[in-house]
Amino acid sequence: MAGHEITDRIADLIDEEHRLRKGALHHGGLTPEERLRLKDLERQLDEAVDLLHRRQALSAFDDD
Repeated sequence: MAGHEITDRIADLIDEEHRLRKGALHHGGLTPEERLRLKDLERQLDEAVDLLHRRQALSAFDDD
């Protein structure tokens, strides 16, 4: 996965996370399914950010 694909994926995950959290504020909380989805989004976001950091580190070392 290329760097721009990772950042696009991160942006998509953040957008969905914001939609869920915003909906929770307006509707009095999250459903059990939404809570599970939010946890999954958080996990995927952590993984994508870690992958992006590894890619950036490798790129920095490849330039040397």
